[in-house]
Amino acid sequence: MRNAHNTLSETDTIKRHSPVDQHVLSQIEISSEQQIVQTAQSARAAQQQWSRIPFRKRVKMLKESSKEMLKWRNEILDILRDESGKYPIEGLFSEAIAPLDQLLHWIKIVRPYIKRKRLPISSLSFPRKKGYIEIMPRGVVGVIAPWNYPLANLFRPVFPALLCGNSVVIKPSEQAPRAAAWFVEQISKHLPDGIVQCVFGDGIAGELLIKSGIDSLVFTGSTRTGREVISLAAERMIPCSAEMGGKDPAIVFSDCNLERTVAGIVYWALHNVGQNCGAIERVYVMEDIADRFVELLAHGVSRLRTSPPEDPDIDIGPLNNLKQLAIVEHHVEDALEKGASLLCGGTRSGSGLWYEPTVLDHCNHRMKIMTEETFGPVIPVVRVQTVDEAIDLANSSLFGLTASLWTANSRRAETVAKRLEAGTVTINNHAITGAMPFAPWTGVKGSGYGITNSVYSLSAFTRPKTYLLDNNKMPDPWWFPFSHNLIETGHLLAEIQLGTFKRALKLPLVLSKRKKFISEFYGSKK
Repeated sequence: MRNAHNTLSETDTIKRHSPVDQHVLSQIEISSEQQIVQTAQSARAAQQQWSRIPFRKRVKMLKESSKEMLKWRNEILDILRDESGKYPIEGLFSEAIAPLDQLLHWIKIVRPYIKRKRLPISSLSFPRKKGYIEIMPRGVVGVIAPWNYPLANLFRPVFPALLCGNSVVIKPSEQAPRAAAWFVEQISKHLPDGIVQCVFGDGIAGELLIKSGIDSLVFTGSTRTGREVISLAAERMIPCSAEMGGKDPAIVFSDCNLERTVAGIVYWALHNVGQNCGAIERVYVMEDIADRFVELLAHGVSRLRTSPPEDPDIDIGPLNNLKQLAIVEHHVEDALEKGASLLCGGTRSGSGLWYEPTVLDHCNHRMKIMTEETFGPVIPVVRVQTVDEAIDLANSSLFGLTASLWTANSRRAETVAKRLEAGTVTINNHAITGAMPFAPWTGVKGSGYGITNSVYSLSAFTRPKTYLLDNNKMPDPWWFPFSHNLIETGHLLAEIQLGTFKRALKLPLVLSKRKKFISEFYGSKK
């Protein structure tokens, strides 16, 4: 992380221009190593108090904080536009409108999960013993967040972490620190001091956060950075949930509802300017419908509104940063040089980081646009002859986050879905489960093993603690010293498991002799 992201290490502030029109944004002070350590320490002190607050009271405070965010949503919409290039419609529906709804779902998920659970102890195998499992908070949870959804990507780790009794320290991307600062300001209005805090900087700040003494880590970002984060966390035995990149395929069958399929693929490929780990970045369409498909696709994409920047009702905004724009341009140029057909877009526009939404036909896997994460407003199309060919190409990626199948035959789709190497497969839609707190969002291969959303994600924020009470007054029969009747006891227990219940009648007598033998060995006369 230190070598890969050292652009800010020699400065004291984060300097950034708006992607909308390149005007200079207010500077953000970079957190020093001492500040990051002190933040983690104060978070630990705050967490010890927070974990003792009853769940219902934590819920009440977080509800008030979520309402506060909704109340002041126009503030964050302005921040999202200036800092990330998200226009009001995009910012409202993908981020600002979500906090209370997300929280209410998380309450339903967390409440039964953290309840004490009795151990199903067999009175035969473990007589006069009882126990239970208590779900404990990890402590201080570090969150290294990405820039593509700088507000919404905080709801998914922060809400469950807090509900489970943790405190949280966020290190937002240096490309979108203001949204995280606003989030911390709003959520903290109804919480005790120090429960949710922010540190600022680039990869160096993320590395320092990992080394600051946190107890668990949630990372969302690129696969390259994710590998470094996982390694740093592993060196310190810190549990790490890492959700990384994607190169999502969509397979379009001949029997699909063509107009709806085109509309769905356009949305899920270009939503948030394609800056989405779950965006459609590869389209495999059956040859017999390919001409009509790409005709409708290019017709729809070419009519999407992209500029000027003063128009609040545009469909596609600018990219977040200059580096990402350069990647998009390079991938499109590489595809055209290797034989792709440009159907629309393919150029910059406006005074900011705008790039016209682009459709490329006749693509193949020699092109970077089909193998590397583009993270931009480009839809590359590959024509295939068979479903097996589409599956093989879809699975040939280094990534495996989500995939989608577009067909009228749901039974066939479910069969194909089982063959796809992806954490989620959606039929006649794409990636919508990412907005569902109750549905696991996870991947395979280079997309990482972390789990976001659902009860399956809660191990990042909790650990089980087992309690057992033994009410026996005599020693357990398998304790020292060993004797011949202990072997007899073992064989009797094995026969009982095999269903030889007549032998079981002898067990109480053998056990009684065994316990008496141990008691006498240690001097007891009972």
